[in-house]
Amino acid sequence: MMGCWQFFLVCFLSSPFVLYRGSLEGHVLGGVFMIDEWCGSLIFLSFWLGALMMMAAKPRASGLCVWGVVICCFLAFSCWSFLWFYVFFELTLVPMAYMIVKWGSQPERVSATFYMFLYTLSGSLPFLIFLVTYYYGSYSTFMGFSWDVASSMGVWGCAIVVVFFVKIPCYPFHLWLTKAHVEAPTAGSMALAGLLLKLGGFGLMRAMSCFGQLSFSMQVFWANVGIWGGVLSSIACLRQIDSKSLVAYSSVGHMSLVQLAILSGTTVGWVGALYMMIAHGLSSSGLFSVLGEFYGKVKSRSLVVYGGLEMVFPGSNLWWCLLVVCSMSCPPSLGFLGEVMMGMGICSIFPQGYIFCFILLFFFGGASMMVLYTSVMHGSFSTALVPGGSGITKCSYLGLFHGVPLIILFFLPAFLSLRALRSGL
Repeated sequence: MMGCWQFFLVCFLSSPFVLYRGSLEGHVLGGVFMIDEWCGSLIFLSFWLGALMMMAAKPRASGLCVWGVVICCFLAFSCWSFLWFYVFFELTLVPMAYMIVKWGSQPERVSATFYMFLYTLSGSLPFLIFLVTYYYGSYSTFMGFSWDVASSMGVWGCAIVVVFFVKIPCYPFHLWLTKAHVEAPTAGSMALAGLLLKLGGFGLMRAMSCFGQLSFSMQVFWANVGIWGGVLSSIACLRQIDSKSLVAYSSVGHMSLVQLAILSGTTVGWVGALYMMIAHGLSSSGLFSVLGEFYGKVKSRSLVVYGGLEMVFPGSNLWWCLLVVCSMSCPPSLGFLGEVMMGMGICSIFPQGYIFCFILLFFFGGASMMVLYTSVMHGSFSTALVPGGSGITKCSYLGLFHGVPLIILFFLPAFLSLRALRSGL
């Protein structure tokens, strides 16, 4: 119960960051941190998931690392200087790596941390070089100015966006994510899926709004890579035996749509990407949190060992079903609204043949979630498991506070981006 009181307190204290909208005067007066229509909801998501990660953290000492990630994400989301954004963007790796190495369950956690650092730092180096060159040319790293330089750079314009493609992550930069998810503790997986991936999408928005669109050939190239990578990742989900690995690959499929929607440069596509990032942050974090509770009871992540848990732990069946349905982006969930708007934005810019890829991605993504649900809840269960009660448990709290907001936001989407829809890009 103390975790729930802490949860409500932090969300109440963070609500002004959503209600307040910053303006250009804040930077002119010397401020670096401001809130606008794009980052306000992501900041609220950071504190919301931070409290839920504290509830799911095992051991409790990992809560310090959790709040380190939350604070770095808050500073990165609210920062209007590319230099400070880069600093906080990279600082999130430190508490995340410590959680994986310290509380990871397998010996492969060291190699997973190495892959995470290798991919992220290698992708961010070209962006750092570009920032230094850009600063010496304009003497400013303020995000509020508009410099249409990416389209004229051609292939070299990819140096601006590759760092965010790695963080999202999109195909073929996704290998570090699956390794990190499998080896991270429950709170670490929630932080990866709920917050760190959103830094990539948000950073791509900021970079394209400041430096302009990529050249059309580069847009089409990365769009083709993203959509086919999402389809292949959704197909790979059907072959996974590890439950956490399955959810991680499904994240790659969902975030590939976010990449395409942002590359489209349309208002409806960007708003849909924002909705999808919020929906994915809640649904995937909820799946990892409930899987962490199942792992504490079953002592295994294999879908072969799972089975019949609705008979053993009946209190978790409702919330597990709700989170799986929201992860499939079925109505009435925020993910459904986000995917419709992203589809409108993508199909208005890119060729109509992308509709076929959309259908494949949705079909295989939904099929993988159905496999996950049936493998965990249905079938025969091991006699070694001790049946649990159907009352209120931590699993119920986690499912409630992850799933119900997705239903509420489906009917109240203007709470997230009303001003974004009015002002446009």
